[in-house]
Amino acid sequence: MRKTSYAWMLAMAWCGIAHAGASPAGYHVIVPVRDAAGRAVEAKAPDGRMVPVATLAQGEDEARLAALLQQGVPALLPAIDARARHATTHQVNCPAWVDGIAIFLSDEDGGYARKDFYLESQSGHRTLCADYYIDITLDDASLKDGQFEEVLSHEYGHVLLRRLLGPVPPTPSRHGHAVTTVTDPVTAFDEGFGIQMQPLAARLTATPGFVARAEGRTEPSAADTWLSRRETWLRETAVPHGDFVFDAIAPSIDPNRYVRWLKSETFSSTDQCHVKSANAMMASEGVTATFFFRLLDGGPDGQAIDHRYQQLIAVLTQMREWPKSAPLVTLVNRWGELYPGEKGAVTRLFLGTTYGATASVAAREEGERLSCLGAQGDLDAFVPALKAYRRTLAALAEQVTKGQTALDAGLGPDLWLADPALRIPAQPWSKERDLPLVLDLNTATEPALALLLDDDDLAGKLVDARHGVGFASLDDAVRRAGLSPAQAAHLRQLAVAYGKLPDFTRR
Repeated sequence: MRKTSYAWMLAMAWCGIAHAGASPAGYHVIVPVRDAAGRAVEAKAPDGRMVPVATLAQGEDEARLAALLQQGVPALLPAIDARARHATTHQVNCPAWVDGIAIFLSDEDGGYARKDFYLESQSGHRTLCADYYIDITLDDASLKDGQFEEVLSHEYGHVLLRRLLGPVPPTPSRHGHAVTTVTDPVTAFDEGFGIQMQPLAARLTATPGFVARAEGRTEPSAADTWLSRRETWLRETAVPHGDFVFDAIAPSIDPNRYVRWLKSETFSSTDQCHVKSANAMMASEGVTATFFFRLLDGGPDGQAIDHRYQQLIAVLTQMREWPKSAPLVTLVNRWGELYPGEKGAVTRLFLGTTYGATASVAAREEGERLSCLGAQGDLDAFVPALKAYRRTLAALAEQVTKGQTALDAGLGPDLWLADPALRIPAQPWSKERDLPLVLDLNTATEPALALLLDDDDLAGKLVDARHGVGFASLDDAVRRAGLSPAQAAHLRQLAVAYGKLPDFTRR
């Protein structure tokens, strides 16, 4: 007989409480502990942060979730999570359980991957659960129309990455993240992976209201014009089709540079005659989501999803931590190393999704011309251009697969600039502008640069000079854009200002 460990006995002691709540298999549904006034209780974690105090849900809350968690994407997640826990080098410690996905039904946050909470037993004893969990709100409407299911799937994507790569490191961009925006490669990797779970959830759902919403069969509502509702629709529909490899259509000139920048961050129309640069693609969560969706989708019936996630877990486990630059390129390279039989196919998928941009500026430009011909309906020019582009992409994929061309040969360096006095909101609808505007000179849009530099002409010069091949350095930008000594000095001051900013970690 094996020896019984203290940790195992402690886990078993908690099992009695778990059975009292009888959460659906593979999940631990928890709810806030409340004070006499009905407020959710928090307590200080060892690192000083205030974290929730929770207890296992009983009765109505868990009953409402039982059927939902046993179908669609939610039914797939516990097995994926168990494999990730087994494989990871980033161990967590929750004495209450050794596996399972914790869902915290919060009062007002709703939609976050978080870490650490106190679990309170029926006797009032509290134990710190240093584990990742999903903070989400619950109501009848979100259950019926699939929003709860969709948000749960998205947020679990973040939990999975944190299980395998550890906490997300500080990131440079302060922009509010969205499927339409360009932020930084780590943010795009993290958010893009979460986003790709949403069209998958829509495809596999058995929730009638979710099916109706995804198919556009719900009653029209003027509320659907709200920004986040449009964003959800884009995630479900535009991501699988790769719409975000294209630059957004710039809004008309507005005398107020801040207003013009804000419009450029929130408008979703794209220009099929302008493909994003390699750097912009790697900092786009929309592009990242498209690649992950195509890589992991599992085919028309979803039967290969489990196998694909086993492979993904193995690749992320080998990566071990968040790459400092272009995580998506790192993932593709590691996939080919770990699964050499799939190296060619995964490389072709990545290059096809990104128009070859990260490996070849020429391939991206050829794909851009082809896309523009297609958008304009120029059939006579499109057909021969399509044949030529297919040959270009096939040759490029073969060169990358054989190691003759690096997958990141077309990427330039990150050239971060900041003006601490110029403030932006965390999200477009936020009234407080409490974050500094931080931009990468190799990805920033013209409206963003005009706002940062307070100069439309200078912004236009830099964007024009950058077209095709990104800047190799600030000096390269100064030379190619023909900047004056004063303009060059301004750029360098902004680069120094960025270096002095404190670290920024997204929630």
